[in-house]
Amino acid sequence: MKSVFITAAICAVLVGCGNKEEVQATQLTPPPKDFISPDRFLKFRLEAASDILKTAATADGSITTTTSQYKTRYDSTDGVITYSEIYLLDTAPCSQTETFDPIAVLNAVAVNPKKLEEQDRMTHLVTYYDHQEKLKISVTCEQDGTPIVVRFSNKYYGH
Repeated sequence: MKSVFITAAICAVLVGCGNKEEVQATQLTPPPKDFISPDRFLKFRLEAASDILKTAATADGSITTTTSQYKTRYDSTDGVITYSEIYLLDTAPCSQTETFDPIAVLNAVAVNPKKLEEQDRMTHLVTYYDHQEKLKISVTCEQDGTPIVVRFSNKYYGH
């Protein structure tokens, strides 16, 4: 029994066995009570989303809103929202070489991580599928010094 503890101690000190990559603690403010996660607008008519968000759509069929915490963009195809992304301004500057806590990020945009299936994980990107809503959700640091972005699309679900 004593040799097991000694072996474990030597292993931990010399080679760091069993240590997983350390995830940077991400402390984010919870979303405001009136916050609607951008994924909820997918499949909405552009006009309806524009009315709810109180923001006019551009000529190319997109809507952008900005608060002190978030910059959100909604893109439409044939007048229906098919893609949305939200920049978490509180997370700038992120780094592509440092891991982050994607669960804290999802919680900050009112997405329940318990209903998601993780597909891919890299230092700067985590991809999930929401099978119930048929969504692909990506949490990423696009480039050093920018905020973390969460993207929602049903176009590439399952691909």
